[in-house]
This record gives sequence, structure tokens and C-alpha cells, in this order.
Amino acid sequence: MTQWRRQRVSERAYALWEAAGCQHGNDLAHWFQAEAEIPPPLRVTFDTNVLDLVCRPERFPKDPRQPLMRKVNDALASGQIKGFYSVTMLTIEGIMRRDRADVFADTRMVRQPETSQITKNDDLPDHIRRIVGTADLETVTMKFQVVQPDRKPLHPEVIARMAAAKALGVQVLKDVPRIGAFSINDLTGEYYLNRGAGAELTKWLDKVHEVAQAIGDRGLGYAQVKALGQQLAALNPAAAWFECLDQAADIHQSRAVERAFGEWADGDSVAAHVAYGLDVFCSADVGNSNATNSVLDPVNRAWLAATYGVRFMTFEDLAASIS
Repeated sequence: MTQWRRQRVSERAYALWEAAGCQHGNDLAHWFQAEAEIPPPLRVTFDTNVLDLVCRPERFPKDPRQPLMRKVNDALASGQIKGFYSVTMLTIEGIMRRDRADVFADTRMVRQPETSQITKNDDLPDHIRRIVGTADLETVTMKFQVVQPDRKPLHPEVIARMAAAKALGVQVLKDVPRIGAFSINDLTGEYYLNRGAGAELTKWLDKVHEVAQAIGDRGLGYAQVKALGQQLAALNPAAAWFECLDQAADIHQSRAVERAFGEWADGDSVAAHVAYGLDVFCSADVGNSNATNSVLDPVNRAWLAATYGVRFMTFEDLAASIS
């Protein structure tokens, strides 16, 4: 229970005790009733375009929304709301716009050196020995690693945003799993929101792929950057589509590729938000940055709300909802 909710529950339980004539002996009943009346913190996924506003309001001293920024920041700090952001802010949007095509075009799968281990027949389980007979068993392990040689370290401003978010308890949402995708390691479990294990993890994976596929079927999200790559690969059939993202013929195609990367990040952010079952997706983006249809334009927001129950809020709406 967050500090904010504990305080509100405590205050409500005390009011219930007073309303009951200050009679002792019903402490737990009053507490449980108060817990039922005080809702848990609102769980909010912050789009990249609002994360800095709520996590680092000091960067915008002249912005007229400064009181609202402080209000949301205080709500995060107290636990009145619980914040999240998608890892695509780091894996995709963490790359400078002008560099994204080059970075992903040079994505490679590298095979690490093989390792071999011999297990003596006497040490094998019975069900394996029935297959191999009297022979020893050689196990050969091959590891593959995705590398992006042109990917630069995260910009200091991105790192500062991550640090400010972490200080407020804002957690990172896992991305839609894709073969060969770049990811951020979290060996200590400090950053990512847990997806669960076993059946719970399977449920998360099924849902995130379902939503991502539905978004792609509408020509949105990841489908847009892939379609552009395939279009550019038409002149080089031997190349994979992503290898051609840096082969735009003119400035118009280059801008289209840049926008498509942003659309990919938005689509996967929404899919993760739905899979985690969070309450509100807070974004200032209404699809204006995309020359074609966008997952965050009004039409597709309405579809996401009707199909998956996504509740969208602007930054101003979120601030207004905080008491």
C-alpha cells in the first residue's frame, strides 16, 4: 500500500470510528471498510511527450502548466498515482531521430563461439540413455546475439529522465517481444514492471501479441516501418527489409521513415499498456506527427477504447483528476 493510500485509509477509518460513537473493538472492521472505499492508486502509462513534464518539472520554469506539473509530480511522489513508461522510449526513441534508420539498418545477428560438453553415459538420465544407447552424449551450445554497431550510448538527457522517473517509483514496461529485437537488461529487477511467471506470463505474452497484431492489421505501429522498409527493399530483393531503412531516395522518404519509427514506438507502448492491464494512457500525441493514420489519432483512439478499454487522458486531464 502506498504512503498516500495508507494515509487516506487511516483518515477514513478514523472518521468511521467517530461516526460509530468512538467505541473501541471494531478497529479492523473500520479499516477494512475504509480500504474498500479508498481506491488504489491510478496506474498511468506516460507517453514520452509527457514523461519529462511529470518527472522533471524544473526543466520548464516558464511553462504556464508549471502548477499542474508539480501537482502530478507530487502525486507520483506520494503514491497517489503509480507511473509507468514503455521501454521503447529507450530502445527506439532513445536513438536520435536522424540516426534511427542507420542503427536498425545495420542490425546483425552474430553467432558466438560454440561450446561443447561431453556427458558420460553413466551420468545420463534413464530416458536419455534409452535413446543414445551405450554412447556418451555430446552437447553443443550455440549462442546468437543481436548487435547494432551504430547504436550510440543513450543521450545524457535520456539518462537523466530515466533517473528522475526511477526516483519517483516510475517503472518500465516490457516491449512486444520480437525476434532479433534490441532490449535493455535489468539484472537486478529495479526497472521493469514484473510480467509474472508461468501461466501469468503466458497470458501477458498472448495479450501483447494479440494487441500488437491487431494494431498492425490496421496498418499502424510496427507495420508502418516494416512497410516502408519493404518498399525501399524493392530495388534490392536480396536484402532484408530493415537493412534498407537507410536507403531513402529523398528527404520526403527520410522523414517518412523517421515518423514510422515514432509510430512503431507508440504502437508497442499501447500494446504493452493493454497487456499489463493498466488504467490510463497519458499522451499529448494525437497523431499529428504522422502523415498517414496513427495509432494515437482520434479514430484509432476510439477503436482502442472500444476494443481494449484503453482510457486516454491528456496531461491536463490527468492533473484535473487528482484531488
